[in-house]
Amino acid sequence: MTFRDLFKLNTETAAPVIQIISHETLRIRACCIQAATDLNRDLYIWNMPLGLRKYDFDDNSWESEDQGEQPHEALEWLIESSQDQSEFILLLEDFHHFLNEHTLISRLRAFAIAVASREINNVTVVLSQPAPLLPPELEKEVQVMEMPLPDTDDLKTLMRQAKQRYELGDRDYQESSALIESALGLSTSEAQLAFSKAACQFRRLTESEIPFIVKEKEQVIRKSGHLEYFHPKATLDDIGGLDNLKSWLNRRRQSFTKDARDFGLETPRGVLLLGLPGTGKSLAAKAVANAWQLPLLRLDMGKIYGGIVGQSEANIRSALQTAEALAPSILWVDEIEKGLSGLQSSGATDGGTTSRVLGTFLTWMQEKEKPVFVVATANHIAQLPPELLRKGRVDEIFFVDLPAQQDRKDIISIHLKRRNRLDDFTQDELDELAIVSKGFTGAELEEAVKEAMFLAFDEGHQLNKDDILKAIKATSPLSLTMAEMINDTRAWAKGRAVPASSAEPEALELSNSKKPRLKQEGENPFVK
Repeated sequence: MTFRDLFKLNTETAAPVIQIISHETLRIRACCIQAATDLNRDLYIWNMPLGLRKYDFDDNSWESEDQGEQPHEALEWLIESSQDQSEFILLLEDFHHFLNEHTLISRLRAFAIAVASREINNVTVVLSQPAPLLPPELEKEVQVMEMPLPDTDDLKTLMRQAKQRYELGDRDYQESSALIESALGLSTSEAQLAFSKAACQFRRLTESEIPFIVKEKEQVIRKSGHLEYFHPKATLDDIGGLDNLKSWLNRRRQSFTKDARDFGLETPRGVLLLGLPGTGKSLAAKAVANAWQLPLLRLDMGKIYGGIVGQSEANIRSALQTAEALAPSILWVDEIEKGLSGLQSSGATDGGTTSRVLGTFLTWMQEKEKPVFVVATANHIAQLPPELLRKGRVDEIFFVDLPAQQDRKDIISIHLKRRNRLDDFTQDELDELAIVSKGFTGAELEEAVKEAMFLAFDEGHQLNKDDILKAIKATSPLSLTMAEMINDTRAWAKGRAVPASSAEPEALELSNSKKPRLKQEGENPFVK
């Protein structure tokens, strides 16, 4: 059921007050016009600048009334007209600014009670506002609806409007699905402006303008502060090792296509990547977006939380709505456990905000119907809520361990190839480097290659094996001080998560070094 159908149903079944949460003023008006036409009712609109007006269905215009300039006058007119057995819809735009006045609240509540008792029939009040603000007195009387962002049909209408406004010829206008989908995620006004700017600047609207539309969309998404639009360049071939994970992702490469749906395949829901920092989890999220050619959106959980009551919950809903509007898309939640820290004491420390945000996110992951693939990464398994680890929220849980010897050789080769130095090394030299770097993460191996480049440049010769060996020996890997924690993490993951690499993990020797360590370096979160 579309939003318009649902709105008409609420209006037809005598819902006294309907609150629509959206910035889409024009689309809300269009819904009211369509509902009034179908139900054979009059339509009135009130806003502060223009007062009360009536819609003329013959001329498609608004006619000013001689009354109802102030908000209390508009509600007085509502009560009087309702008692005259008139049948109409009254649209109150941005009326939430006045819902802190007891008199106005009482009048709206009295109207709702009169509709419920059948004293008033076929009259509906629609509150159009961008923010979900409602006084407690009206919570049980109001039907709350959230208008989704424009779909492809709405965007096609805006494209045609831009064509007419800038008088584009048929040869300069291409109503392709790729161009229309490039504007998904924008509101009506934002999409209208993007199409108009493209038509004005290039004097055409074709697939050549897709990069321009996408650039406009990125600015809008960044402006919200909750999502970040990425253009990843990494591919799955840029990841050393992790063959099980890459095979799993490759099998789902075509799962978003129509052929997959016709075959009976369900759209994959997502994946959770657990493991140590620097082992390639974030790189995998970027690589899968590039491999599947889908937009990548990074959700910053830290920016979701706001200081106003209800703001955090509204922020997470807005971010998820944007991700769905861009579907099919990939939603990347990096280090998700940090955004959910303090969950156990949420009720006592933050009024339950963290718990409600998590609940909203988990419910969306479970119930979402749009093809949004979630890639969540986590470093500290002990800090994850057990609800997130349950199957059904994600398709699979992968444990990303330290790279084995062959994986380390692949990683070193990738970084040397990226710097046009791979041909300077023999296979035996690469094997030696992989053996010496036991216990290194992928990020530490990359830093070792970078440091070796600096050493070679400073000494005035080409990069060689000795430079990389020197950089490796000068590096103290994370596994050296966290061997106990790594072993316990491996024990926990066994049977609970799928290894991201088919290679057998290498045993780590517990360090006998007397070097001082931080408390968190020696902490074992799995000992009860």
